Amino acid sequence: MPFPWQPGMRITADRLAQADYQRGSVPITWTGGTAGTWVEVPVTFPTPFASIPTVVVTPQGNIPSVGGTTTLQWGVSGVTTTGCVIRAMRSTAFTAQPFGWTAHA
Repeated sequence: MPFPWQPGMRITADRLAQADYQRGSVPITWTGGTAGTWVEVPVTFPTPFASIPTVVVTPQGNIPSVGGTTTLQWGVSGVTTTGCVIRAMRSTAFTAQPFGWTAHA
């Protein structure tokens, strides 16, 4: 399926409501026992896609400071038409690190 947005297209409520683009966010928590290990959080898309989407994940707020000693790594795996898994590792304990995700088919 070609990308639905083309140069010169108008942004309309109907186009924005199409099921080929979805977004959301999930919190991930690292306790003293899980700091420094990968934590997985499943994401279920609100509406199943007709084909497997491309998913982009980005941490939001409260990310480690530049020059600090805390590391944060993340990725996405197991993408299907109905969901995916966000995987993240933080070297220190932290409660409810928000990760935003977008999915587009």
